Amino acid sequence: MTMDIKEILSQIRSIANNALGGGYSFGQPSKLGDLYVIPVARVTYGMGGGADESSPDTAKKEDEDSSSPAEEKGKKVKNKVGFSGGGGIGIHSVPVGLFSLKEDRIKFHPVISFWEIIAMMSLSALFVLKMKKLRFKK
Repeated sequence: MTMDIKEILSQIRSIANNALGGGYSFGQPSKLGDLYVIPVARVTYGMGGGADESSPDTAKKEDEDSSSPAEEKGKKVKNKVGFSGGGGIGIHSVPVGLFSLKEDRIKFHPVISFWEIIAMMSLSALFVLKMKKLRFKK
């Protein structure tokens, strides 16, 4: 029972599409009284794969090309028929924020990442150093 490579990739893509999202990375939407909280994430993924199936005709031709005349005299050449393949998926998920829904109001609350905090601290430190330098010159 062999599966077609297109069928295999289709199944993998279906599983990935159903599984990925904010809920996959950061939990499902929650309800607290009359407040709903929905996590939001930026999820990117990529997938790839490859396969090769050798037929008796190509295997026979490859064996004829690779064998020497001395080897052909001593033993019979077997036709190699087989299937080989591989693949992989890479997933990257980053929190973006939260939606809060209460009665008829919807608010978005962005999440600040660690690197954004570091960048803000660095810019603040540069600003303070520039101000001290200007004040020192006067």
